[in-house]
Amino acid sequence: MKKLIQQYPLAVLLTALSFAVALLLAASHNNLFPFSLWNEHRVPQEPIHLTAVPLGSINKPVQIIRTGSVEHATSTPITADFSGLLSELYVAEGQAVKAGQPLLKIQASSASVVEQITEGPSEQTQSNYDNALKEYNRLQKLFELGAIPRRQVETAAARLQEAKENLSGTQNAMPPSSAIINGSATINAPIDGIVTGLSSSSGKAVQAGQQLLSLGSGQEVEVVIPLNQNDLYLVHLGTPAAIEVSDQRVGGQISSIYPRIEAEEVSAYLAHMKLAANPNGLLTFGMSVAIHIDTGKTAPVPAVPKASIFQDDQGRNLIYLAVNEKVLLQEISIGETIGDFTEITSDLPQQSMIITSNMDDIKNGDPITVVPQDAN
Repeated sequence: MKKLIQQYPLAVLLTALSFAVALLLAASHNNLFPFSLWNEHRVPQEPIHLTAVPLGSINKPVQIIRTGSVEHATSTPITADFSGLLSELYVAEGQAVKAGQPLLKIQASSASVVEQITEGPSEQTQSNYDNALKEYNRLQKLFELGAIPRRQVETAAARLQEAKENLSGTQNAMPPSSAIINGSATINAPIDGIVTGLSSSSGKAVQAGQQLLSLGSGQEVEVVIPLNQNDLYLVHLGTPAAIEVSDQRVGGQISSIYPRIEAEEVSAYLAHMKLAANPNGLLTFGMSVAIHIDTGKTAPVPAVPKASIFQDDQGRNLIYLAVNEKVLLQEISIGETIGDFTEITSDLPQQSMIITSNMDDIKNGDPITVVPQDAN
């Protein structure tokens, strides 16, 4: 052996070095070399001090979302009961009026009054009664369901009684011809609505049966929304609503609610939405649209500070949680943002602590020391 080393000193040295290196690598890989263990634990990571807040909540507006349809807007024609002179006009085109509000006054002419008497009640008087009866029945059903106060039903009952008396008066009474010839009549609005199609003005002659104006929504189309009975506790006349169409928001409000009768039973309710505007004819007849009805109520939902939410390269919403003095990366689903807080729609334990500081200095699994911070 000695002789061999003397003959091949370089080869023997290289072989010995290679063997030693192999032993060192094997020992290091299997954690058998004491220096590798020392090197691994020689600099323990210091916990990062940061702040965290408990899972909070926000009061989110309660909305009812329904699919409705765009329909032709309904309107009620207002016609002259008899021929004469339109002596007073109390409304203007586009004006909103309430049921019972005076619209105009007509000074009768003798020829038209005689014709009116011989023909009995006018179409307008009958129409006023029919509309009042329909409105009373509608409100009575809503009142029985607890959807409206008694005051609205009592008001409708008074209007119905007035319309009934007017109808009876034209059917049974036969006043002296001279009094009728020289008299005048005021036409009142039978329903709430907006004045459209005003076709005459003060001082103009009108003929019996002539349509003078219409009362409706003031637009060509309206949106009809199906509701169930429980919705009526939250949706009332005047309740705001909105439609999202082609990245545009079209607002409006509920103008009427009617029961839908099938087999002599109420199967559903139809709410009519009056539009605040229809920009560039965006909504057309027959369209199906989603309507968001703002009930005016709120409900608490879980939320976190919006500043604690960030996104990764894939667009996922993430937050850091403080769990057992370590950082836990948590994916979340979010809803609406109100003020400084964002709604959380995914499940999150009620006792969660959301990290709100040093977010750029931490990663999943890092040791931390939490300094509690009250959530607002």
